[in-house]
Amino acid sequence: MDSNRYCIIMAGGQGTRLWPMSRKLFPKQFQDILGCGRTLLQLTYDRYCRIVPKENILISTHVDYTELVREQLPNVPDEQVIHEPAFRGTAPSLANLACHIRSINPKANIVIAQSDQLVLNEEKFVDVISSGLDFVAENNKLVVVGIKPTCPETRYGYIQVDGDPEGAFYKVRTFTEKPQYEFAKIFMESGEFYWNSGIYIWNVQTIIDTMSMYLPEMMHVLEQIYREMPDRDQRRRGYEVYTSFPNASLGMNVIERADNVFVVVGEFGWADIGTWDTLYSTMPKDGDGNVIINSSTLKYDSHNNMIVLPKGKLAVVQGVDDLLVVDSGNVLMICRKGNEKDIRKFLNDAKMKLGDKYI
Repeated sequence: MDSNRYCIIMAGGQGTRLWPMSRKLFPKQFQDILGCGRTLLQLTYDRYCRIVPKENILISTHVDYTELVREQLPNVPDEQVIHEPAFRGTAPSLANLACHIRSINPKANIVIAQSDQLVLNEEKFVDVISSGLDFVAENNKLVVVGIKPTCPETRYGYIQVDGDPEGAFYKVRTFTEKPQYEFAKIFMESGEFYWNSGIYIWNVQTIIDTMSMYLPEMMHVLEQIYREMPDRDQRRRGYEVYTSFPNASLGMNVIERADNVFVVVGEFGWADIGTWDTLYSTMPKDGDGNVIINSSTLKYDSHNNMIVLPKGKLAVVQGVDDLLVVDSGNVLMICRKGNEKDIRKFLNDAKMKLGDKYI
């Protein structure tokens, strides 16, 4: 494999929209959400091992989850597990890691991977990511993987592209965050828009230069640290000043403002496992439209339900349709499917009225 290829797996999110299965101290990326025997983090790591040398894969997570990463990826050396001391968004985290990687290899080409995504066609995925890494190695450009919409989904961001590609790469014209249904329908029908997968690819110097344009104060601090301190202390010192950085999204604060962003289209069967609705639409269903994960279930005149129980537990359901049933730890949730905002309300109410023991 190309030794200039690097991967940063982002595994620090709390995954609150998949509550009560995803918890504050045990979020979704560390769970076997798909019922396949591997956690989302493990599946992501396996996928990128086909593209990037194992010694060049970094796992970025919150300090509270460091031990979970080590338990699930025991063959990954400690120096490749990067723990953030606070939740500060993706921009500060990736800025520090970009400076760290450049100090190791100034020719590095990096793919930023999300730890909660489903990929059905691994071969096509490898081809797309590899082509992106080759592209940024030769071009001073940032690349985002775009997914051709299959429905007017409102939970994803959309990217509009110019019509004249450079090979397989299209210049980005606009970004739109989670549009209303009417706009999502127009976007899909136009053929000019793609879902934003959140998978980014860039050369290390290109992203540092771009971040320096849009987040100059933060980058000035990091550049000074990595210029003046001994190698072994640089990354540690970067995280010591981490809490002074703004809570900033890479997408909103950098990528959506830059003029050198391109899209490579990924047609490899993709889904972001961010909500129960997304998971339901992704998973295989029985003849009555039910999705059953991990559990044994007896169904009678029941349709389009999603049932998630601990392994070894039996569910018996009769005469119910369009329900979400999740039994996880000390919480049993039974509600209608399709009401994502209600999940957040349930979570907030549980915290306010009953404390953190259910969170």
